[in-house]
Amino acid sequence: MNKPIKLFLAALTAVTLLGITGCQDNQERYDTPPWLGGSSIETLEERGNYKSFLRLMEKANYKEPISKQLFTLFVPDDAAFDTYLKSIGKNSVEDLTKEEAVQLFTLHVLRNPRSRFQLIYEWAWSELQGPKGEYASLFHRKETPSTSTPYSEKVLYSPVSMVGQELLMYTGTKNVPLITEEWFGDFGSTDPSGDYLAMYPGSTWKKGYTGDMKGMNWHNAQVIPNPLIPTELEVRTSSGFIYFIDRVVPPMPSIEEYMRANLNKYGLYYDILQRFAQYGNTKVDEQNRVMYRKSYDLISDLAHERGPSAGNEGVIPPQNMWSAFLPPNDVLQNYLNNTVLKYYSSIDSVPRVTLYYILQTQLSSTAVLMSKLKNGYFNSFGDATDLKPSDIASGYMCSNGVVYESKKVLEPNVFTCVPGLLFIDKNYSTLLYVLNKTNMLNTLSNPDSHVTLFAATNKALEEYGIRYNATDDVIEFRGPIDGKWSAMNTTELTYFAQDQIYKGRLSDYSGDGGFVEVTSGNYIYYGNNYVASGENQFTGKNGEVEEIVENDRNGFLVKVNRPVESRYVFGKYLLSDPDVSEFAQLCVDAKLLDKNYKDPITKENIPNLKFIAADKYWTGFIPTNEAMQKAREQGIIPSKFPTTAAGKDSINQFVYYHFVKGSVIMDDGMKSGDFSTYRSYKDTDGKTTLYSTITISNIPKNLTIYDTNTQVVPLDHSKANYLVRKGVCHKIDTVLKYYK
Repeated sequence: MNKPIKLFLAALTAVTLLGITGCQDNQERYDTPPWLGGSSIETLEERGNYKSFLRLMEKANYKEPISKQLFTLFVPDDAAFDTYLKSIGKNSVEDLTKEEAVQLFTLHVLRNPRSRFQLIYEWAWSELQGPKGEYASLFHRKETPSTSTPYSEKVLYSPVSMVGQELLMYTGTKNVPLITEEWFGDFGSTDPSGDYLAMYPGSTWKKGYTGDMKGMNWHNAQVIPNPLIPTELEVRTSSGFIYFIDRVVPPMPSIEEYMRANLNKYGLYYDILQRFAQYGNTKVDEQNRVMYRKSYDLISDLAHERGPSAGNEGVIPPQNMWSAFLPPNDVLQNYLNNTVLKYYSSIDSVPRVTLYYILQTQLSSTAVLMSKLKNGYFNSFGDATDLKPSDIASGYMCSNGVVYESKKVLEPNVFTCVPGLLFIDKNYSTLLYVLNKTNMLNTLSNPDSHVTLFAATNKALEEYGIRYNATDDVIEFRGPIDGKWSAMNTTELTYFAQDQIYKGRLSDYSGDGGFVEVTSGNYIYYGNNYVASGENQFTGKNGEVEEIVENDRNGFLVKVNRPVESRYVFGKYLLSDPDVSEFAQLCVDAKLLDKNYKDPITKENIPNLKFIAADKYWTGFIPTNEAMQKAREQGIIPSKFPTTAAGKDSINQFVYYHFVKGSVIMDDGMKSGDFSTYRSYKDTDGKTTLYSTITISNIPKNLTIYDTNTQVVPLDHSKANYLVRKGVCHKIDTVLKYYK
């Protein structure tokens, strides 16, 4: 007999023996414990006063699943059903449609059995959640099978291709909040009862029951003790758990649905919100009808049933919920009339980014409790907002968050700090879009950080070659070669935005002024009533200061007739100034300067000085043609470009020595001392790379260079301070020497 057969027979014998000796024990082991009772359905039938719930279960076609699977049920008695049905104009469960029955019943059902402990500490993750963890009731929103009844909706504004279409809508499954004493503790409530009633007006909150039982509510319904065992909240059955509640949980709208159902109060906010609406996630129902699911772009997605945890769908349960501080129509209209509608004829003409900030500032991605408002409130942008409990007229809990009716419109910092004017003045909307798309608005809106913003009008920006394309929602530039408008690449757009911002307060543009570094790392000149960077200097089109608007919170908005322009690069300067043409040609011959480099986007010829292209800051001391001629006469550089490797290297080192790395030095008296150049050599060990230095003595309008040869090279102020991107260059009348 082979080995596998022997092993099989041995196993069979063992099983037989176990069956003979242990059958009775196993039977007893798996009998229903006497304390467990019957199934959930049997338990409710025996109690006698839950007929409406059982009939609703039957009408919703849930009797069979409930009888065969494990569930957690939240059950109101017949009296509670009578009260609810009367409130909606129904006499009995029989008056409900099949869809209504399903929607209502499933709000009282959780898949899988859950004790109170499990409801609170569900999804316990290591030390983060649990009885001793930081968050005892982290996932307090419980997913039910309930959904909204499909409804029809007309597309109002967005997307443009669907405007006017009538769509059949569906929603995701509803998430019911489980409100407990533990949850209030986790969220720092100092007044659980007041906080609960603010969210659920007319409901009941009880801190505790008898003994050690703590309060627990299922949405607007209070969980009441087991009528037969008053010391217990949960009723254990053979098919799960039952919790008795004091009222029927009604169909729960999302915040989006709640606004749509209350247009008389929130219609204006809702109308503005529709400009950010999207329709997708189509599916086909049993009747072959195409159905759509709504969402919102940019704005907190108030249509998504999972709330702020929408992005984790299918991974973790819903954790938090939205808090929406919605101003009623009259309050919002009054605010708009006194702000944006002073400049714009209608809401339709207000920039989308302005509307975004107005809407989003009223929203929070966490549950906000009334008792915590006493300590202040931070909106979705992190702005400290002056909002008090007295500013709240009422509250209403939805399926994905709470709506508080606000007596005032919350204003974001961006409206009250330096960039505020851009949001309401239509003449500056292009700059507003530029700053928004480059995430610069937050930089400009910190009350604790002073800034200066140079603001050019839409007309001035378009004349320069930048405009906003509303149709495609992009910033465009005009090609300098073909004159065609194309989307501006992110790098150049960011450079441009940062060129317009100085981190500090600049209010005096009279007199000689000076030089400052803007947030892009480029330098600008300010004075004589204008601002200018390298391109402004090159074209002779400086940004003349037209008005200085001081913001009491964090700085100045300076209106200029032309933006700060910094696209002027070092290589272009070298090839454009005839006074330094010989030095430029030497760089070309040495292949250090590529004069034929073309920008891949604009196709514009942008000469590239290769060895400094990757660095952030530099200063170039460029010998004039006269200085180059003298150097040739003195044998410092050859009359003809060398052909040997040693000769070429000598030329390279000559060029490198005229560029300071890592520092932008003007003749403004600000920077003096020893500075490394790009000229490199090996230390005596033959391994370590060192850089030749120059020494600079800097007195305003009187800068002097001392090279390694001990030459004293003065800088003529009239030939100084030619700004280029990332640096500056000066023309000198004597070449620099790095040898003695």
